[in-house]
Amino acid sequence: MIDKKHLWKRSNRWWVRIKVPDRVRHILMKRQLTKNLYTSDLQEAIRRKHRIVAMLKEQIYLAEKRIDGTYESLSKEDKLLHDALESRIYAESHPEAGYDPEKQHNDLLFKDIYEDYVNRIYGKQEAESILYSHIPGYEGPSPKQDAVENLKKAIKLSNPESQPLKLVSEKFFKEQAHLKTSTTIRKTNNIQDFMKWIGMVDIREIKKVHAGNYVTYLSESGKMAHNTLSNKVSDIKSLFTWAESRGIVEYNPFVKVLLPKKAKKLKRIPWDNNHILTFLNFPKTEFNDIAATAIALYTGMRLEEICNLKFDDIYEDAFHIHEGKTESAARTIPIHSILSNLLTQCESKSKDGYVITGLNPGGYDQKRSWNFQKRLGRLRKQAGFPETVVFHSLRNTFATRMENLGVPRNHISQLMGHEDGNMALDVYSGGLAIEPLLQSVNKIHYHFAIDNILKNITGMSV
Repeated sequence: MIDKKHLWKRSNRWWVRIKVPDRVRHILMKRQLTKNLYTSDLQEAIRRKHRIVAMLKEQIYLAEKRIDGTYESLSKEDKLLHDALESRIYAESHPEAGYDPEKQHNDLLFKDIYEDYVNRIYGKQEAESILYSHIPGYEGPSPKQDAVENLKKAIKLSNPESQPLKLVSEKFFKEQAHLKTSTTIRKTNNIQDFMKWIGMVDIREIKKVHAGNYVTYLSESGKMAHNTLSNKVSDIKSLFTWAESRGIVEYNPFVKVLLPKKAKKLKRIPWDNNHILTFLNFPKTEFNDIAATAIALYTGMRLEEICNLKFDDIYEDAFHIHEGKTESAARTIPIHSILSNLLTQCESKSKDGYVITGLNPGGYDQKRSWNFQKRLGRLRKQAGFPETVVFHSLRNTFATRMENLGVPRNHISQLMGHEDGNMALDVYSGGLAIEPLLQSVNKIHYHFAIDNILKNITGMSV
């Protein structure tokens, strides 16, 4: 049976004709796509049609991808490179397009496609100069050199021997399923930022000078913590390490790239009574801010532990932390008597079952402490605190007070979620009973004004 699907005879010539779906007609501005096969022989038309059908379907496929609106935000040059990569992806996954990985001149396959792309993106008059100015005898206006170079780059990316950074990164992420979601999101964002900076290029064209220039760009583009910069470079380096292991690149340009010297880290210092009183009485301090600070002062808990604490975790007059930063973080902390009224106030205000209610999660891990920690930092800065006094140094405050009160070291370690450092206790002990821990916790007191504020707190807004 003769396969005449998509064939249409017009003026003794066979054409390919494909209906454009309603959902993308406003993009392609046509009800159907047609292409002359330049033959009157049916068998020859059937032989030629497959590549043309694939090409026209690919135009519909790209139009469908533009519906989300992101495509229209691209520059003309980026649109052309985007379409070139999409054409290659489509052709590689559709054998009927005639794309053969063993051939070195597949760019000829895309000639008609590129003519259509350039006409659509630049307009007919400008497209003619871009496409044909190199032909002897051309007398039209001179094209923009950037557009000509971009067309060359687009054709180059369609060659199966090229290794576009975008496609290599997609293959890389397919093999990263073992990573935590938060790690995958971070890596994806950092690698995509690098791709935006360097553009759509063959990964093999990226050299050490590019890696160095990118690090300089990051370090000069704004205030960025050294660890943040290091993480960005490490994530990009992991892509090239993978590509090197697959034989895609010969070496990793991000290996041994020097980062700017790390600023000397200031040593955290404990809060003194003056710091605590200043913070508690600061006009912009709200109930949640005081509640988190108070719990840290009388338990030594980390901010993330406090933010994740639910009322379901409070029973038998103790906080029960089920997991945390380390294995030792899972622990039971008796409730100091001064916190009783505060916790009652927290429960009356809570709308979500959390002790610190109404927090907006953030960051790659969607931690409840992410935005709250930033708020607390702003409050301390506005209150005139030095940079060395941070929320985490409340743990220093708690440990220092307990130590000065003569509380045994193993009590302090268990309350704070640290290993004791004593091999026998760490390996064989099941942990201290709650009674001796309660006695140790209730020993801790601050300035009488601090204890009174926290003991009698009421009526503040969250």
